[in-house]
Amino acid sequence: MSEGIVHADVMFKKQQRTEGKDGDLSEGLCNPPLHDSQQGSKVRAGGYDPVKVVLVTLCFLLMGTVIGLRFMYISNLQTKNTELQILQAAYDRNLTSLEKDLISVCQQNEKLRKQKTPPSCPTNTGNKDCPKPRNCAEGWEYYGGKCYYFSPDKLTWAQSRDECITRGGHLVIIGSLEEQIFLDQQIGTKMSKEPEDKFWIGLTDSINENEWLWVDNSALSTRFWLGNLDPDDWKGNDGEYPEGEDCARMGELGGTEDAKSWLDAYCNWTQRRICETKSPL
Repeated sequence: MSEGIVHADVMFKKQQRTEGKDGDLSEGLCNPPLHDSQQGSKVRAGGYDPVKVVLVTLCFLLMGTVIGLRFMYISNLQTKNTELQILQAAYDRNLTSLEKDLISVCQQNEKLRKQKTPPSCPTNTGNKDCPKPRNCAEGWEYYGGKCYYFSPDKLTWAQSRDECITRGGHLVIIGSLEEQIFLDQQIGTKMSKEPEDKFWIGLTDSINENEWLWVDNSALSTRFWLGNLDPDDWKGNDGEYPEGEDCARMGELGGTEDAKSWLDAYCNWTQRRICETKSPL
């Protein structure tokens, strides 16, 4: 009887081992190891990859930030431009005011100089109150160490240039506000009531348009153009002056308040002229 119990016990244990192995096998087939599933694809049941979702979100955020910064930059740029325009306008107003003040002072000085010097002084050498006479040729007028000739006749600009040379001078070169005020006032008293009765000066842009040069080839540094239109290189109503206006003339009847009296004109028109030379003294 004991042999039967032992035999049955042995058979029962074998059966348990066999069933244990079968159970483990079936469990492994139905439920794969967790480690293997983690190494596989990480796409969720809905089909969205979380990494791609995060990247796309970051891209949209970055794009929004760039657009926002661009709008801020444009807004700031417009604000800066407005501020610069305001500053430029204020600068122009101040500059215009200073120019008027300087012109006013120069005009007052010129009036005082005329009041101090009696009209008879240039020829009255015996008057001890008169300043030393200036050695300008007959028909020339002295100012600031130079002699000026205001012609009564009219010539073209080129003819005027050559005629001034034959007189020992050149068409006038204006280098300062004081000189411009003197010439503007002198011309204002010498002009007739004819609107075009003006005087050539030694300024032209006939070589290169808008590059104004004096007759000694020096560049223009001080400008006294009349109004805001000149120089306009006008070619005539019907194009009758194809070369345009390449020579400068000056003069307004009675003079101007701001001493700005230059105009560009067609070089072959005939005008009076201002010649200039250094005074011998």
